[in-house]
Amino acid sequence: MAVNAMEQIMSDLLFEYKQALQMSCTCDECLNDVLALVLNRVQPRYVTDAGKIAYVKAEFIDKQQMTTLIVKLAESAKMVSDMPRCRRGEE
Repeated sequence: MAVNAMEQIMSDLLFEYKQALQMSCTCDECLNDVLALVLNRVQPRYVTDAGKIAYVKAEFIDKQQMTTLIVKLAESAKMVSDMPRCRRGEE
């Protein structure tokens, strides 16, 4: 089975930086919207099983590459914060 390693990596980053992103709403729907947006903006990296995600993660030890991922995550979070699709956004 092929697994997109970037899904786990970006999910981990979203959890780690959730407070720093200062989103207007952090409900599950909004967080999933952020994750979907950012995954569409990064190149997928497939591995044959979840145990090999660490090999892909090791490539992002380079600070510039990690910074690029965090910037894309922040941009996606801002887009969702500006126009949330959850019930809170309907108020």
